[in-house]
Amino acid sequence: MTNYSVIIIGAGSVGLSLAAELGWRGISCKIIEKYSTLNSHPRANAVANRTMEYYRRWGIDNEITNAGIPPDHPADYYWVSSLHGIELHKVSLPPYKKIKEINNPDDTSVEEHTWSPYLKTITGQNEVEKVLLKYVMSLKSVDISFDNELINFSQDSKGVKCDIKNVITGDIDNIKADYLVACDGGKSGVRERLNIKLSGRADMAKFVSIYFKAPDFMKCHKFGTANIYFPLHKNYAGFLLNWDGGTTFTYHLMLKENQIWSDIEPKAAIEAVLGETTKIDIISSQPWTAHALVADRYLDNRIILAGDSAHLFTPTGGFGMNTGVSDAIDIAWKLQAMIEGWGGKNLLESYHYERHPIGIRNTSEAADCFDQLYSVMQYGDILDEISDKGEAFRKELSINLKEQNKLIASSGTLLGYRYKNSNIIIPDGTEETEDDPRKYIPTARPGHRAPHIWLEEGVSIYDRFGKGFTLIVFNKNDASVNSFMNEANSINLPLKLLEINNKYAQKLYKSTYVLVRPDLMVTWRSDIMPSNPKQLLDIVRGAK
Repeated sequence: MTNYSVIIIGAGSVGLSLAAELGWRGISCKIIEKYSTLNSHPRANAVANRTMEYYRRWGIDNEITNAGIPPDHPADYYWVSSLHGIELHKVSLPPYKKIKEINNPDDTSVEEHTWSPYLKTITGQNEVEKVLLKYVMSLKSVDISFDNELINFSQDSKGVKCDIKNVITGDIDNIKADYLVACDGGKSGVRERLNIKLSGRADMAKFVSIYFKAPDFMKCHKFGTANIYFPLHKNYAGFLLNWDGGTTFTYHLMLKENQIWSDIEPKAAIEAVLGETTKIDIISSQPWTAHALVADRYLDNRIILAGDSAHLFTPTGGFGMNTGVSDAIDIAWKLQAMIEGWGGKNLLESYHYERHPIGIRNTSEAADCFDQLYSVMQYGDILDEISDKGEAFRKELSINLKEQNKLIASSGTLLGYRYKNSNIIIPDGTEETEDDPRKYIPTARPGHRAPHIWLEEGVSIYDRFGKGFTLIVFNKNDASVNSFMNEANSINLPLKLLEINNKYAQKLYKSTYVLVRPDLMVTWRSDIMPSNPKQLLDIVRGAK
């Protein structure tokens, strides 16, 4: 029986990201994927700034950026009656190229382009997964098997045993691991086998996603180039995602009640929203259903749920894939700790207590974005009517549409999550910042994301963190720091000492000493070192 540290079921974006993080950490893992190739349909279109911060550590951030919308492309978003109708609302964000030009560590602006080294990166999920797969296959500690599926599993106090069937030959292999992570999607067989229920809202709406190429698309309408177009007329309701600057798109058409996705003629649907015929090559069509569901439990002893197996989203806001990747980063270092022996008995359960509330928070926010968008997709020809009545209707509608900017500008959701009641976070008594979907408030309060700042041109503070824990020391180092480092070394907890002499960074982090976890979250901060460093380290590694 072949043994691995971790078995990962599913080679989607979350499964590949988990394998990449584990492999980067030198942990042996095996990915099992029942299909013969990656899914070539784009699905998600936005790689969140937080997700890109993780990908930066593996050195694949630029490759992902270059696989998507050109960096100087206008980051515009249009709400229109249709593509042959009237513009109702528009949002413009700075293009990615602008953020690359901002490297001044003295910049104290609170604009969105200073909150992270990235904005949303507009790259199709299919292209992201190609880059991830390439990286994963370069890691010696990661193995991947396509055309294989999990048909049975069992666990005990020592590990998980799996029966894996080759779907082509029918051969069955038995493999064993310390842990199994289910990244097998919304219809997760692992979750169902464990009898873990989903809670929330199901079947909010049904869509057909049409992936197509139209070389003259931009000549067929009067609007400018955009990342997303939202046609609101009830006959065309949905959204069109731009993949390359104006020739390749995905049209997510909302289905009417009792309408079957396979009955939709793709080319006719696209020409209907455009209002004219043009050359269109249909690449693929797939159905999907909008949900806001979260698994009641994220783990069962040595079996863990991550990504869509743990939560199902509507894509409004772009939170689904990105929440799943953060699941993967959270659980990866905790698995490493358990496998290497420095993790405590309570560490794994912290995954549920940290990520489950975020699953509820993010699915709820995505659902709210969807509800707002759905509410303005119920109207017909009044949207285009040239009359006093039409003008009055559009004026009133525009007020509603301005509230939908959080569909696009959502860094508060993506960067501002926090672990409120985690057993491995040490509170410092400071007041919690507002949790605003649109606006991220940079803070190094324990339980929050370690805030980004440029230390010098092109160098983020993240680039100085270690793979394990990082103890940031601002402008001071004494014997108590050495005692802290020695205590960490005695329990084999990986800890890097990072001394920073930067008044702007210290002002941002607001403490002389800050302990950052392997997942870039702050776990403790203070102006004095602890008198008993062992007690503190036992808490953050789950031994208390």
